[in-house]
Amino acid sequence: MTLRIFSPEEARRTGTLKWTGITRKDGSPTIGAWVAEMDFGTSPAVAAAMKAAIDEGLLGYQPKWLASAIADATASFQAERFGWSLEPAQVRLVASVLPALEAVIRNLVPEGAPVIVPTPAYMPFLTIPVDLGHPVIEVPSLRGGAAGGRGWALDLEGIRRGLEAGAGLVILCNPWNPTGRVLSEAELRAFDAVLNGSDALVFSDEIHSPLVLDDLPFISYARVSQAAAARTVTATAASKGWNIAGLPSAQVILLDDSLAKRWDSFGQRLAFGASVIGTIGQITAYTSTDSWQSEVLDYIRLNVDAVEQALANSPIAFTRPEGTYLTWWGFEGLGLEPSPGVAMRELAGIGVNDGKDLGADYSQWARVNLATSHEVVADIIERTLALISGASLR
Repeated sequence: MTLRIFSPEEARRTGTLKWTGITRKDGSPTIGAWVAEMDFGTSPAVAAAMKAAIDEGLLGYQPKWLASAIADATASFQAERFGWSLEPAQVRLVASVLPALEAVIRNLVPEGAPVIVPTPAYMPFLTIPVDLGHPVIEVPSLRGGAAGGRGWALDLEGIRRGLEAGAGLVILCNPWNPTGRVLSEAELRAFDAVLNGSDALVFSDEIHSPLVLDDLPFISYARVSQAAAARTVTATAASKGWNIAGLPSAQVILLDDSLAKRWDSFGQRLAFGASVIGTIGQITAYTSTDSWQSEVLDYIRLNVDAVEQALANSPIAFTRPEGTYLTWWGFEGLGLEPSPGVAMRELAGIGVNDGKDLGADYSQWARVNLATSHEVVADIIERTLALISGASLR
């Protein structure tokens, strides 16, 4: 096994954000289970490629070949992993997903038009549009029986109402942070049908697509129809799947020539912020044949198994994720005050994302990162179950 698992002591000593960014009010440390980092380092092949680039002096501005090399690698990866036949010319280099979203809102969405965000949602999706002068229409998603047995599902009627209210953009996240859903082709086609007749664009965040856990096909929304291709800006990256998010680099995929021309009128400047070393790492991630990522996925599955089994007979709501290591835990009716996130931090010593930051309807939920050792996951489980039983955990 090539997987190196960093201990809490190692992570705190090096000062990783995941393990040092959230502390109790008294300054004491917490278990790092929040921000989307993994405690597994990165692939040896990716690390070696980045080290070689440093040794070769590639520390300046972007060489001319970089954008075409990442476009080739992205197209190759999408074809091999997901069966999506892309032309490299349909791929653009950008610094990261969020600046791409900002650019779409600034340049492609009518001034002041609302932005639809299905919730629960990645936190910046709820704040970036507002910061840019666009109100957010939160569409709480279907759950349980209303979700057709899938745990969570898009509320298509809610999205339809948002479109009728004049929304100019829908933000789609697939795999879905934080619910872990991998949307099926049927779900994407139903979503597509709701958008027909609307002028709204779709920003499809697919950064977690290399982290599909279940034996499910991953399908990009832009693939499902010609209309979907014409209205979709797809954003992806190797940064989550290979744990190199601190080295900015990502890709935007544009299938439609007209949309690509609109993007190219402003998009070049987004490429300038991409790290040369990070982009070389992503090229290697997409083209390497080493076993590191499959080992990561196997390891995360075991962590998910442990949580699913431990919470099965508890009052905590948990739906097994189909993709990504970010998981969504519900504490409704358990009296964790002032919120589950604060209670987990202050009483159980676990740093998680408070649910209210992922949507107005989710004050009794928390996002928990399982990309850590089996021992840490067991500790998270033990502390959380003790917390809801009222035990003292200091």
